Amino acid sequence: MNINFVDLKKNYTSIKDEISAEIDSLFDKCDFINGHKVTTFENNFAKFLNVKHFIGCANGTDALEIAVKCLHLTANDEIIVQGNTYIASCLGVLNNQAKLVLCDIVPETYMIDIDLLEQKITCNTKAIMVVHLYGLMPNMDKITALCKKYNLYLIEDCAQAHGASWNGKKAGTFGDIACFSFYPGKNLGAYGDGGGIATNNSIYNEKIRKLINLGNKTKYHHEIIGRNSRLDTIQAAFLNVKLGHLDKWNALRRAHANTYNIKLSEVADIILPIVDPECIPVYHLYVIRTKYRDELKQYLEDHNIHCFIHYPISIAETEAMLPYNYQQDVEKSIMNSREILSLPMYPELELAEIEYICNTIKQFYMEKNVLVIRNIITENKPGELHCINNINFNTQRCFYINNLSTTGIRGFHANLNFNEFLIIMDGAIKLKIINKQLKEEIHNLSKNSVFLIQPMKWIEYEMLDTSTIILCMCDKSLNESVVEHDFKKFINV
Repeated sequence: MNINFVDLKKNYTSIKDEISAEIDSLFDKCDFINGHKVTTFENNFAKFLNVKHFIGCANGTDALEIAVKCLHLTANDEIIVQGNTYIASCLGVLNNQAKLVLCDIVPETYMIDIDLLEQKITCNTKAIMVVHLYGLMPNMDKITALCKKYNLYLIEDCAQAHGASWNGKKAGTFGDIACFSFYPGKNLGAYGDGGGIATNNSIYNEKIRKLINLGNKTKYHHEIIGRNSRLDTIQAAFLNVKLGHLDKWNALRRAHANTYNIKLSEVADIILPIVDPECIPVYHLYVIRTKYRDELKQYLEDHNIHCFIHYPISIAETEAMLPYNYQQDVEKSIMNSREILSLPMYPELELAEIEYICNTIKQFYMEKNVLVIRNIITENKPGELHCINNINFNTQRCFYINNLSTTGIRGFHANLNFNEFLIIMDGAIKLKIINKQLKEEIHNLSKNSVFLIQPMKWIEYEMLDTSTIILCMCDKSLNESVVEHDFKKFINV
């Protein structure tokens, strides 16, 4: 089985007849620039969103830059953007000579940290750009309240959120201006570049229409300095066809995400995406987190499952952003960039394909011998239940280690005839396992990680946190256990 990350050909095949009819219609009129299909799509997408105005443009990056340009900001004016977004969000600010302020995220939701967001607001803050990353949405009630409290503009980056909603209201309808991308891989994607801007403000609407069309409203009457950023008529025609299928496709994405959630819920070390109950997501991407991200990605690729990382280099660490020294402002965003992995997600995915993906992930962790204690919030009793499922282990000895300093390597022994469950109750360790063929494995284990050390393995570990507590369960008693403390002797056993 070979599973693409996105399969645009399958999507095209499902609507091929409708697309062909649109092409024939376009060549009947040959109005390829500012043609009637652009107006039709703009009206239809405005109706889909329930906004007064929607203006097509050349791409999503242009949409962001044009939106910010409408706000008449100066070099001292600040716009706050979340730290794990794509660089286009930041270019919308920087290419307008405004000051970019990055705000960190809540790692579990991938959304902007709203408590931290308020702390970032200064007397120079003029706008917040909220990014509906991966097709999810943050708490828009709180964000709009902040904008009202501090008299700030709200820009929505909806490049990955076509059709997502918060409390029944669609992404792109909360802010002063909202920006969309119609890049081919998006939930609503063209067969080339495309973008657009939504607003309920008639003044913005008129200015945007001039800006995208070389500064003129009527040909040759250039009222302002603009740019050439028109949406192609042919792309508008394709988007019109696809818009009629968008709700169905988004529902399929949600169904696929639900299947992933069910089948991966008991998989070791996998952190699944958390979605606020008020949000109806559209899962442009299905993103998980794991400390073994690079190894898992390679394992999936080896099994013909193609995955991506969105994004492998955090904004603060990209070469273009290094001079701004943002790293300390977005440490959680940087941490996420080390652990996130996007699994295949598109409407045409089949159940058998998702099952193969999930089973392959489970097989990876079985081979790694890594489990994670799950925290289950109980509904009928207070507190949390900490649970490891599916363990068949004959515990004969149990001990724990704490109050060890973080300097130096420990362990230095091999379990020759017994299995040992190593459970990290708190803190973190770096574990090295070496087999008799001198093959070495390194495992970074943090709180709630569980590792099964099998017989005939040499063990060394380094404490990474002074609070570290290690609990060990062995299937042999102390008197029955055979341990070797000399590495050279172990190799010759």
